[in-house]
Amino acid sequence: MKKAVAVMLMAASMAVGAAEIGGVKVDDGVKVANSDLALNGGGVRVKYGVAKVYVGALYLAQKSGDANAVINAATPRRMQITMLRNVDAEDLHASFIDGLEDNTSSAEFAKFKPRIQEMNAIFQAVKKVNTGDVIALDFIPGKGTQITVKGQVKDVIAGDDFASALLKIWLGSDPVSGDLKKQLLGAK
Repeated sequence: MKKAVAVMLMAASMAVGAAEIGGVKVDDGVKVANSDLALNGGGVRVKYGVAKVYVGALYLAQKSGDANAVINAATPRRMQITMLRNVDAEDLHASFIDGLEDNTSSAEFAKFKPRIQEMNAIFQAVKKVNTGDVIALDFIPGKGTQITVKGQVKDVIAGDDFASALLKIWLGSDPVSGDLKKQLLGAK
C-alpha cells in the first residue's frame, strides 16, 4: 500500500508544472511583466480539417471563459503557439493578417497598418518556424505586445489596442477556429 501511494505521489509531482495539449507539454503557469499567469486553456489549430498546425495556449492572471473580458482585460496575458509543423514565417504572418482583417473593422485595420508592418519585419527576420518552435505574444498593459520567437525577444509592438486586436485572431467573433477558441477559454 505504501509503495502504491509513493508511486501515485511521484506521478503527481511529475505532472505539476506542465499540461499536455495535443502531445505538447505546456507550462501550467508563466510570468509576464512580473505577473504570474495561469494556463486558461489550450488546443490544437487544425487547418482544412486535417492538418495540425500548432498548439495554442492562453495564459491569464485570472481564469475566464468570457472572450470579450479576456480581449479587453487591462492585465498581462500571453498567447503561446507551439508549432506542430514547419511553416514559413511569412505564411504564419499572413494568417495573422487574415485573422486581424476578419476581426477588425476596415478603419481599425487601416489604423494598425504601421504596426502590422513592424510585425511583418519580425517574421521576415525569422524566415521559418519549425516543429517545436514556440512563439509567445505577451500582452503588457501600457506597453504593447512583446513578441518572442524561439526563446528570443524580437520586439514590442506598441499599443493595448493592437494587443487586443491580436487576441481577436483566436477569441474574436470570427476566430481562426471555433473549436480552438472554446478550448482556449477553458472548454474541454
